[in-house]
Amino acid sequence: MATIALSASSMAAIAASSVHGPRRIRTLSSNPDTALLRDLAAYVTSGELRPVIDSVHPLTDIAAAHQAFERGGVVGKQVVRVAGE
Repeated sequence: MATIALSASSMAAIAASSVHGPRRIRTLSSNPDTALLRDLAAYVTSGELRPVIDSVHPLTDIAAAHQAFERGGVVGKQVVRVAGE
């Protein structure tokens, strides 16, 4: 999972999982500035950077995305599509 912003409760859950969970969560913290995020978006828009997507799930079936992640063996990311986006 990739996220740009985390709440305090999310950070606590990640910390607990990395210590106690059977599947440890790896974290990376950085502070990208607006220009860096704009450059990243330009790479995606131009097709120079293409994320590998295994499956796209509607938000109403987010459990399927979690189950695919837990099963392992997928190539690419599990994407959750939010309605109206």
